[in-house]
Amino acid sequence: MPEPLFSVIVATYGRPQLLAAALESVLAQAVSDFEVIVVDDAGPVAVGTLPDPRVRAVRRTENGGPAAARNTGLRHARGRYVTFLDDDDLYTPDRLALALEGLARAPLTHCWIQYVDAPVGRNRILEGIVGDQILNDLTPHLGTAALQREAALPFDERFLAAEDVEWWLRMAQRVPISTVPRVGYLLRRHNAPRHRIDLATRVGSRLLLQEVHAAYFATHRQAAAFQWKRTGLLAADEGNAALARAAFARSLRLRPQVNTFWHLLRAVPARGGRSAAAGAGTPAP
Repeated sequence: MPEPLFSVIVATYGRPQLLAAALESVLAQAVSDFEVIVVDDAGPVAVGTLPDPRVRAVRRTENGGPAAARNTGLRHARGRYVTFLDDDDLYTPDRLALALEGLARAPLTHCWIQYVDAPVGRNRILEGIVGDQILNDLTPHLGTAALQREAALPFDERFLAAEDVEWWLRMAQRVPISTVPRVGYLLRRHNAPRHRIDLATRVGSRLLLQEVHAAYFATHRQAAAFQWKRTGLLAADEGNAALARAAFARSLRLRPQVNTFWHLLRAVPARGGRSAAAGAGTPAP
């Protein structure tokens, strides 16, 4: 059997209705030379009948989270190129065509994203070897990435969240990146469960990121400041005020910014049980 041009890896866990729409968006691609590998991460019910012979399911025997599921997909991939799709999101019809455009310039490329019910928001333009700047801001959504299969690094399965952030850091230090500044990936808003990605897990994974890549952050102060601010925001949402204050303070020491200081004030308790910045408005994230 000839190798397909693309392997589209879709990790899923117990969301069959969302998965069905995600697969339909792949089958509607203008580029038709692909395989789809649906990795069932030991969900409560096995993935049912698949809609096309190009789509096949691989069921894991135990649940491992997004990193483990995607690694399973990479091991089964046969395509020249690899892309990813979350089971609750969608591809635009030209998603794989955009990937080919970017892959003509670099072994790793990304397009832009938007919510299905909103205008295009903030997206990044990354060109060349960008390891020194990749973590200075939000990393691209993993679903926007397309890369040569032989260049793909495995995901670190210690990360139950932020596994994509950690992966982008290693990839950005290894290969050049190109950007195709057009939307190819659509995010959906929904109330379905997000397996294992609770706030405590997300906070823990951000702390693990700082630990695993301590040498990188020691020489990249802006990246460290941004990641500590993200940790503080997650900790504040979780209700862990002590960790939020500590994270915002570390971010400020590394890179003083007004909005980070505002977040720190919000996390400082004041008399009467309100934060020191209560009623002062909302800062930028």
